[in-house]
Amino acid sequence: MLAPGLVALTRMRRALTRLLLPLPPPPPTLRLYQCERRQLSAIHSPPVPQPPVINQPRLLHELRASVTKQDTGAAVRIYAELRRAWLADAASSSRHAELRMGDLRAFHILLRRSAARSESVSSGERRRALFIVIVQVIDDMQRLGLRVGATEVAAVLFAQNQLGHYSATIDRWRAAVSQLSLDSKSASAASDLSVRLLFPQTHVYAMAAAVSLKSLRFVRDVYRDSVRLMSELPMTGPPAKFFWALFPAQAESVADSAGSDRAWDASRLGSGFLELVLSDATKCVASDTLLRSRIVQALLRALLTEGHVHGASTLYDRVLAEPRRVAPMTSWILCEMVAGLCRHSRLDDAYDVLINAAQEHRTTHAWNAYLDGVANSMCRAQCSTAGKRQRREWARAPRAVLKRMKTCIDWMEKSCAAKPDLATRSIWLRACFRAAEWRRAYAYFCTHFEAMRHDIVCWDTAIRGLFESGDTDAQKEGWHLVSRLIRLTDESGPSVDVRLVETILLYLFPRYRPSYQPPPARTLDQQTLAEVLDWMETRMPQQRKITYAIVIGSLLATNQIARGLEVYQAMVRRQLWPSKSINCMLAKSLASEQGVAVAAGFVEEHFPPHHYAAAFTAIVKPLLLRRRYEDAWCVLDRHYPEVNAGATDRAPALSYPYPTHDMYGMALGAAVEHGDFGQRRLLLDRIRAHLDLVSGKYPLSAQRIARVYAFYYNRA
Repeated sequence: MLAPGLVALTRMRRALTRLLLPLPPPPPTLRLYQCERRQLSAIHSPPVPQPPVINQPRLLHELRASVTKQDTGAAVRIYAELRRAWLADAASSSRHAELRMGDLRAFHILLRRSAARSESVSSGERRRALFIVIVQVIDDMQRLGLRVGATEVAAVLFAQNQLGHYSATIDRWRAAVSQLSLDSKSASAASDLSVRLLFPQTHVYAMAAAVSLKSLRFVRDVYRDSVRLMSELPMTGPPAKFFWALFPAQAESVADSAGSDRAWDASRLGSGFLELVLSDATKCVASDTLLRSRIVQALLRALLTEGHVHGASTLYDRVLAEPRRVAPMTSWILCEMVAGLCRHSRLDDAYDVLINAAQEHRTTHAWNAYLDGVANSMCRAQCSTAGKRQRREWARAPRAVLKRMKTCIDWMEKSCAAKPDLATRSIWLRACFRAAEWRRAYAYFCTHFEAMRHDIVCWDTAIRGLFESGDTDAQKEGWHLVSRLIRLTDESGPSVDVRLVETILLYLFPRYRPSYQPPPARTLDQQTLAEVLDWMETRMPQQRKITYAIVIGSLLATNQIARGLEVYQAMVRRQLWPSKSINCMLAKSLASEQGVAVAAGFVEEHFPPHHYAAAFTAIVKPLLLRRRYEDAWCVLDRHYPEVNAGATDRAPALSYPYPTHDMYGMALGAAVEHGDFGQRRLLLDRIRAHLDLVSGKYPLSAQRIARVYAFYYNRA
C-alpha cells in the first residue's frame, strides 16, 4: 500500500497532467471531405454528366406560393436552390428577370416572424439558421440590384445582432447613414443601397451593437448620428427603446469599490455625455420616469468616479427637490450616492444621506452599500484624503469599524424594515477578516451556517479569509471548512462555481513539491489533502487563464521552471494567450535562474510586442536593485532606438521606442539611491540622445521621457 504523501503527490501530478494534455483535434470539415471525394471520383470514376439547368421561373413561383402559405421550411429549401442557380450562373443577366423586390421582402419578413415564434431554448439552432438566411437574402437583394430599403436595413441589423456580428452591424448602419448624408447623384454612385430613411428601430439595433462591443467611441458616434437623424423625422424624437439600449440588462446594480458590473457600465461614457442623454430623454420621453431615474443613477456614478463630489451632491439635491423635472427618487439612486461618498472616505456624509432618506428608499441594498463602504475604509484610510481625526478613527482602530457596523446590523434587525440578507453577512465576514478578527468571523459563519450554506459568496469569503489570515490555526480551520464544503456538495449544498474552485486551487497548489524538496509546514493532514485533490480533479477548469496563472505562479515560486514552461506551452496550444502578468512572472523567473540573455531571447521569441515593455521592466528592475548595471545595459541597449532604425530578421523593427520612460525612471532612481553618479550622468546622456531620435516620430513618448530627464537633471 502506498504512503498517503505519495498518493497525494500522484493525484496532484495527475491534475497537472490534465492541463498539459492537448485538446482533441477537430473533425474534418465537410468541404475537405467533398474535395477528397471529388479527387477520388476524378481518378477512379468515369466523368459525371453536368446537372440539368434549374428552372428559375418555376422555383420563383413555388417560392411565392410557399411564402403565401407561410411554409417556412419549403421556402428556405426553394430559396437555397435558387441561390445556387444565381451563384452558378453569375454571368447571365436574365437570372432575376422575373424576380421582384417584393418577393424577397415578403420572404425575409416570413423568416423573421418564424424566428420570433421559435424563441425557446430548444430551437436556438433553428433560430440561428433563420437569421443566417435573412442576412443572405439581404445580401442577394443588394447583389442582384434590387432596391434595399429601410425595412431591409432594419431586418439585417436585427439578424446580425442576434448572430453576434456586432462589428458588421455597425458597418451596415454606417453605410446607410452615409448614404442619407449624400445627395441623390452621389448616393447612386457611391452605394448600392436605395435607402431614403431609416426606421427608429434601426438606430436601436445599432446602439445595441455598439454597447455589445463595449466601445465608448462607437456608442457616442451612434448616439449623436441617430439622434440627429431621428430628430429630422416627423415625430417627437428618439423612442424610449433607444435610450434603454444604453442599459442592456436594465439591472439596478450599484458599482462597488472593486468595480463590479464589468460587462458594461454606462457611467464609463462620462458625466458630460450622460448629461446630454438625460436632457434628450427629458425632452423626448418625459413619461418614462424609470428611464430618467436609471440615467440619473449612471450620471451619479460617473460624477463620483471622476471626483466631482460637489456636482454629484448637487444633482442628488435636485432629484429630491424637483422629482418631476429631473427624475423620481429611487432606492438605487440612494445606493449610488451612499456608495460613492464611501469611496471618497466621506463616511459621515454617507450616513447622513442614508438616515435622512425616506423610509421606502432605505432598503437592504442601501444599507449594504453603506456597510460595504465602511468595511472598505479600513483598506483606503491609510492613503485617504480625509482629515486626521477620521484616518485615526478608521485606520488605527479597526474594532471601532466593526462596532459601528455591528450597531447598524443590529438596528436593521430590530427597528428597520430592511432586514440583513446574505450580502450583509458576507460584508460582515470580510470586515472581520480585514480587522484580523478571524475567530470572530469563523464563529459568525458557524452560528449562521444554515442561512449561508447555500450562498457561494459567503463560502468563498470565509475560505479565502481563513487562508489569508497568516495564522496556522486559521488555515487548519480553512481546510476543515473546505472538507465540509466537499461533503455538502455531494448532498444538497451550494452549486460550486469555477471561482471558488480557483480560490481553493490558489492555496492548495503551492503545496505541490518535487520529491527532492522538503514539504511545507503542515496545516492539513494527508487524508484531507487526498480528499480535496480527488474533489478538484473533476472540477478544475481547463479553459480559463486564471487557472493557468495560479499553476504557473505556484511552479515558479517553488523553482520549477521546466514544469512552468510546460504549462505555459500547453496554455498557448489551447489558444489561451497568456496575459501580461503571466509573461512578466515567467520572464523574471527565467532571468533569475537562467540568465538575462536567455530571458531576453525568450521574451523576443514568444511574447507579443505590446508586452515587451512590461516584461523587460520585470527583468531590469532586479538587476538595478543589485547594482548589476552591465547586465541592465545589455537589456536596454538591445532595444535602443538605433536598433529599431535598422531592422533585421533577428531583431525586427518595433512599433514604439525602447527603453520606455518607466525604465529610465527606474534606472535613474536606482543610481541616485545607490549614489552612483557616474551611472546617473551616463543615463542622462543616453536620454538626451534618445530624445533627439524619437521626438519627431513618437511625440507622446518623448514628452514622458523629457519629464523624467528634467526631474533627475534638476535633482541634486
